[in-house]
Amino acid sequence: MKLSSVLRSACAVTAVALLSTSCGGSGESNSAPATPQSGALAGICPEKVVIQTDWFPEAEHGGIYELLGADATSSKDTGATVGTFTYEGVDQGVQLEIRAGGPFLQTPVVTAMYADDAITLGYVGTDVAITRYADAPTIAVFNALNINPQVVLWDAAKHPTAQTLADAAKELKSIYVYGDPAWVRYFVAQGILSKDQIDSNYKGNLLLATDDAAHQGFVTSEPYKYANLETGVVNVAYTLIHDLGWNSYAQNLALRADKLDALTPCLEVLVPILQQAQLDYIASPDRANAIIKAAVVAYDSWWTQSDGDLANGAAQLRDLKLIGNGDTPTFGDLEESRVNDFIGKATPVLREQGLEIGDIAASDIVNNDFLNPDITYAG
Repeated sequence: MKLSSVLRSACAVTAVALLSTSCGGSGESNSAPATPQSGALAGICPEKVVIQTDWFPEAEHGGIYELLGADATSSKDTGATVGTFTYEGVDQGVQLEIRAGGPFLQTPVVTAMYADDAITLGYVGTDVAITRYADAPTIAVFNALNINPQVVLWDAAKHPTAQTLADAAKELKSIYVYGDPAWVRYFVAQGILSKDQIDSNYKGNLLLATDDAAHQGFVTSEPYKYANLETGVVNVAYTLIHDLGWNSYAQNLALRADKLDALTPCLEVLVPILQQAQLDYIASPDRANAIIKAAVVAYDSWWTQSDGDLANGAAQLRDLKLIGNGDTPTFGDLEESRVNDFIGKATPVLREQGLEIGDIAASDIVNNDFLNPDITYAG
């Protein structure tokens, strides 16, 4: 249910238990953030808050890594980073475990959430929530990114007049993607792409260094990597899939629907902390980035993150306004009008893919009740 969009004063009193406000801003918040209280999560949240991510550690997850204390350690065996849950330097009385996704996770995030009762929250995009509603319903309580960082990229030097993906598609034979993403079907239906130019065998390599094509990627990653190729710079152009109408919230922290009642006391305190932690990260990402980098090194896989990769990722989240308030001043809310609009777009596409999609509304998969409406992003 959507909270009021009325902007509160910079020194309002919050309604969140165990958290009080103080005048004077912190990070990027316009209003006074909650003052950290020692042990605020003890006794109301699980002794270990477990967050299942959707990929390897990266800048997109910076807000939750911001909440790890100095004792954080990472294990290649478990694919997890564990430490004291620390909010703005104050011990919250529980442990925080952040689990890597990708190859460390053998199932989709939602499947893992239903298989492992220890998982408190998982990253569940709106499109996934719609897809899995019938068999594994989830409820998103915090939107970490207002805009999906996913893009389609092409070589700007080879296609200097292409300003959008629709322009580039007229000049390119192949658009490389992973599998059969629903957004590609949507773009084909909208006439942005043609079905015969879609190649579903993209392997994640930086193929623009050798091929004249386009491929999916992330604005927080590939443009920087292309600009720093040892074999020579490739200046890329791109279009965010969000800007072409596929406006799913991609980085939501969600819980199993059947856990809502039990976790409500915890969420009332935890969710505002998540809001402020994301803003703290984007205002000063270095400490969390160091934890992310240490985790990547410990996991010792093909995935790498340099200091430059992480600094660039955080900068793109900020500079491209991928982190933001949306149409309301409340940071991290999931606007029901936008969710319902996306459900209307996505449902026929997902059904075309052979999925059984019921008739659902935003209120079935999002809940904004736990957000602190006084936490907002100055930008």
